Amino acid sequence: MQQDSEPYPIVGGRVQTRALEYHVTDHCNLRCDHCCSYSPILKKWCADPVQFEQDLLLVRRVVEPQFVKIVGGEPLLHPELETLLTIAHRLQVGPRIQLTTNALLIEKLSAQSWDCIQMISVSLYPEPALPKPLIRYIAKQAAARGIEVSWKMQDKFTCLDRTARATAEEATETFADCWIRHRCNTIKNGRFYSCTRPQYVQKFAVDGPRFAEDGVPVDEADAAALARRIQAHLTQTEPLHSCFLCNGGQAHLDTHRQLSPVAIRSKRETLVNLTA
Repeated sequence: MQQDSEPYPIVGGRVQTRALEYHVTDHCNLRCDHCCSYSPILKKWCADPVQFEQDLLLVRRVVEPQFVKIVGGEPLLHPELETLLTIAHRLQVGPRIQLTTNALLIEKLSAQSWDCIQMISVSLYPEPALPKPLIRYIAKQAAARGIEVSWKMQDKFTCLDRTARATAEEATETFADCWIRHRCNTIKNGRFYSCTRPQYVQKFAVDGPRFAEDGVPVDEADAAALARRIQAHLTQTEPLHSCFLCNGGQAHLDTHRQLSPVAIRSKRETLVNLTA
């Protein structure tokens, strides 16, 4: 956990953090404007369970989050979500596992999957609203298992996306003020990222490896050296490459809405141009 006196201390060889996210799908059953995961403009993609397990095995040597967040996209769209949750439960990277979902497909969650989580965060949107029978269903399943439920009203979205590349000064200011890099650490395809954005931006970029450099490879054999690298990554003051394309967590808020197909194409084209 981040502390003012000693940010991200290393205890028992592991960097102490708030949360570690694994985005198991890119796509979603909604098309929310300003989605922090770019879901409306990304192609369908599901995490491979073998890669998922390998990533968690590597990162747990050197990072100890308070909880592991299984997120998307919409994770309930993953056809092997039960397998992923079972792996996460077995590996115990952190003491708690949280599933983050819009819950519109919550009845797809198997009993075994429910038994693998200790927390569920439900995003509540004005449109489409989560039906009351599903709200009662979630409450019942969670109460039966002692699962913590967080109901998060998402009637406004942070406007992260830029329409023009930031200057070096703007990117530095964005990075310095951004809370996302402290709360949304991620692991994906063998790299640890302080922020969720780099793993997505590189999917649109011709020069994808440039944005991959925003993360730290976790396959280094020397675990002590790797822990120090991750600690340095989490406490750096230099902005990430992806910060030049992002307004940061302190950006202004906008009313939640679903994107039209035309707006989705426009946003995709803008991001492709910005990453060129």
